[in-house]
Amino acid sequence: MKLYKKSFKGIALAAFSVLALSACSDWTDSESIKLKEPGIDEQSPELYAKYLKNLREYKNSDHKIVYGWFDNSEKVPFSRGQHMSDVPDSLDVIIATTPDLAEFELEDIASVHEKGTKVFYSISYDNILKEHTDKVKEGTETSAFSAYLSAELNRLIALEAPFDGIVAEYRGSNPIYMSEADKAEAKANQDTFFSVMSNWKSANSGKQLVFQGYPANLIGQSVLSSCDHIILITNDVTDVAQLGIEALQALMADGVPADRFIVSASTVSLDTTDKTTGYYNALRALSEAAYWVTEPSAEFTKAGLAIENMQNDYYNATNTYQYVREAINIMNPAPKK
Repeated sequence: MKLYKKSFKGIALAAFSVLALSACSDWTDSESIKLKEPGIDEQSPELYAKYLKNLREYKNSDHKIVYGWFDNSEKVPFSRGQHMSDVPDSLDVIIATTPDLAEFELEDIASVHEKGTKVFYSISYDNILKEHTDKVKEGTETSAFSAYLSAELNRLIALEAPFDGIVAEYRGSNPIYMSEADKAEAKANQDTFFSVMSNWKSANSGKQLVFQGYPANLIGQSVLSSCDHIILITNDVTDVAQLGIEALQALMADGVPADRFIVSASTVSLDTTDKTTGYYNALRALSEAAYWVTEPSAEFTKAGLAIENMQNDYYNATNTYQYVREAINIMNPAPKK
């Protein structure tokens, strides 16, 4: 994929930046306080309209795509950091971790849609499997997993209306190490999971389907060809070189397209004693992964980056979402004059 020559930073208008200085700090913003300073859209509607036009053109251009998982589990927010509308404008896709939305979140989605930002949610096969296993152990579930899986898929897919797409997450297990009986059962469950995803995609041509997981663990599936991107699970690697290794391993499986790989990396933990999450050794994983995405590859297309725990990066002393913004600018730099 050709690197787009205009970055979000490059298209932002100078006058818009000046107006942005009037925005107040929101570290201790409370939802109960109704005081509201005039927004940039109110101070200069024409300038803001031009900014949004340029922003949407950028989102529709050929550039490195950036996804970001956003923890929206808090339904009574007490900080701007809990609002999807406050993520960087240059982000392409927000992945909401909780598909059940409150009223303020519907308003946030409408706000980010104006900027050309899409909002997805994730349906995880592995989470459904874990929930069923835990409930069986607790004695609160007696149905077979196949029946539980179908019921949960029907429940979750019914929440899709406000969203622009779905991330179908399947980690699973490598079938090479399965008995024939286990392999047949795994395939039957995979078929149930991905048939729901594929049927949904066929019925919603204007929306997007993305795969997240390990392609090598799929058994006779053709779903990847209809997915806009393949998000590789690389947020737990400890070295940037492993990103390429994971991509090459994914290509060893049958029927895996090589033109749509997205690697994942995490922000650092809010727990200051955690020196591993979000790091490759002592280096920030986001920046290192972003640089890796810009390097050419003959074997596969580096389509972009997916950022785990994006909301953690809101809380920086000098700039909200400082390292998310930095990663986006690394991959989509402003043109040099």
